Amino acid sequence: MDKTFHLEIITPDRAFFSGEAESVTVTTPRGEMGILPGAMPLVAALAPGALKILQNKKWMEAVAGEGFLEVTPRNVVLLAQSAEWPYEIQLKSVEDDISSLNEQLKKQQSLREYKMAKAQLARQLARLRIKKNVGD
Repeated sequence: MDKTFHLEIITPDRAFFSGEAESVTVTTPRGEMGILPGAMPLVAALAPGALKILQNKKWMEAVAGEGFLEVTPRNVVLLAQSAEWPYEIQLKSVEDDISSLNEQLKKQQSLREYKMAKAQLARQLARLRIKKNVGD
């Protein structure tokens, strides 16, 4: 059995990651999901949160936005709205965005605006967790 699979992480802005991986852990609406080589085929939704990649017996952490995941026995493809390494995240900017979004959620607004603000807040909180846990 293979010990790795090919992992592609693509965002609208860039090809974030392409290479062999031993494991990847993603965040889904139902919680974290780990994928190993030879996994059963599946398609799943991604939620904003941690993205962990095991490559050459070393873990790398990042944060990914909403998107989709496709798993085949030899390939995993993540299509995400965003993906960032911890060093790309500006802590002050994230904290300011969280404060602004919390204020926005307190205001009366349409259901659509409320859901959009909640989704943006979830992304910013995920970015903050990764930045504080992993750092630069």
